[in-house]
Amino acid sequence: MKQTSDFWDALAPHHAALENNFFDLPSLRRILPEVHEPVLVVGAGQGLIVAALQKRGLQCDGVDSSPEMIRYARLRRGLSLIQADARALPLKNGSYRTIIYATGVIDFIGDDAAIKLILDEAKRIVSPAGHIFVAFYRMSAALENFLSRLGLLHNHTLSHRETLEMNLLSPLQMLRWVAKKADAGCLRAAFQLIRMAALSTIQEKRSSLSMQKVFRRMDNPRSLIESAA
Repeated sequence: MKQTSDFWDALAPHHAALENNFFDLPSLRRILPEVHEPVLVVGAGQGLIVAALQKRGLQCDGVDSSPEMIRYARLRRGLSLIQADARALPLKNGSYRTIIYATGVIDFIGDDAAIKLILDEAKRIVSPAGHIFVAFYRMSAALENFLSRLGLLHNHTLSHRETLEMNLLSPLQMLRWVAKKADAGCLRAAFQLIRMAALSTIQEKRSSLSMQKVFRRMDNPRSLIESAA
């Protein structure tokens, strides 16, 4: 999963602006009654969820494939995460009562065989009475409709690279790009953009603005796009 690691390595210096989204701290609080130690967080990133669980007194470890994410977890939070491929974890059978797959693991993979390998590993290392939680990125109906009209979302699969390209566009470029992708006039394209902006969730608006800021800060934003799955 080298390419996936490259994507997260490129994003790592800017991840602090994006990490508390999707499977975030409020999401964690909702499942806490079902979380029992020891806990393993797969796709731990820079340790947001691991640190939150440890602060609650729970024994918790984290795994990530990205060496840069692991380095930042140590620098930012003093955490020692395990670098490993989620398909072959260096952990003993039945060693965790709770396994949490963060957003960006299962839902960033389009290969069913790879997903099966990852979930087979979860079944191997979870205890017989344990729980496995898998986070998925969920879009609002407005954003789903918008991306579907542009041909970027089809059969629940997102064209990730092309979607990331949108962060490089100025408002006028975005308007022209949407018109071209949707095979529509500029007025119709403007209506679609306004409707999506009005009906998308606050979290989606916040995440979009954060990602645009990240792209503006990056020396080579295309490296992030090209390494995306």
